[in-house]
Amino acid sequence: MYEFDGIKPQALFLLADNKFNDSKPFYEEHKAEINRLAVKPMRQIGVLLSEDMASLDDKMVLNPVRMVSRIRRDTRFSKNKALYRDNIWIMFMRSKQDYKYLPCMWFEVTQQYYSSGIAFFRSIPFLMEVYRREISEHPDEFEKAVKSAEKAGYVFSADSYAREKPGICPEKLKGYYNAKDCFFIKRSKDFEVIGDDRIIDELKQGFKALSPLYKFLLRASERAEQEENYGSR
Repeated sequence: MYEFDGIKPQALFLLADNKFNDSKPFYEEHKAEINRLAVKPMRQIGVLLSEDMASLDDKMVLNPVRMVSRIRRDTRFSKNKALYRDNIWIMFMRSKQDYKYLPCMWFEVTQQYYSSGIAFFRSIPFLMEVYRREISEHPDEFEKAVKSAEKAGYVFSADSYAREKPGICPEKLKGYYNAKDCFFIKRSKDFEVIGDDRIIDELKQGFKALSPLYKFLLRASERAEQEENYGSR
C-alpha cells in the first residue's frame, strides 16, 4: 500500500503558528516543515483514494498537487487580508476550468475538527433549478442516495428559501428540494484518527456511501451544462 504519514498534532500547531505570525519570512523559514507535516499527507490521501475516485468519475482531476489547498491565501478579492490559513483541504472533482457546473467531495482538517462531505462546487441558481427538476423526475433515486449518505453519518446542511419552490416533490424530500444548496457534511473531533491509516479507511467508506449522491449531482450538473450550451432552457 502507498505510504501515508498521517496528519499529526504538530501539523496543526505549525499551521496555527504560521497564521498567527502572518509573515512571509516566518512562512519561508518553516515552509519545508509545513509541506512535510501538512501538505504531503494530504497529497498522499489523494493518491490513496485515486483508484476509487477514478472508478466513480473518470474525468475527475486526480493530480494531488492540484487537489490540495494552498497555505497562502488569495487575498485579492477578500476583505480578510490575512496571508495564511490554518486549515487545509483536498477536493475530489472535475476541473473547474473546464466545467461550470460540477459536484465535489472533500476532506478538510481545521483547528477545531476534521470533516468530509459533498456539495455543488458552485450552487448557481440555474443549477439548483435543474437539481430540483432531477428530484421531481427521479425522487426514488434521490431518496436512496440521501439515505446512503445519512446512514454513513453525513448531515444535510443548507439554508432554505422562505417560499417553497414550484414543482412536484414528495413531502419527505421538500427539505432538500427547497434548499439553496445541496450540502452534506460529517464532522469529527477525534484527531487521533487522522494520524494514521484509519482516516484512509474512513474516507473510503464515507465516499463510497456518497457515491450515489455524487452520480445524481453529476447528472444534474451535466444536464445544466448541456441545456445552457445548447439553449434547451
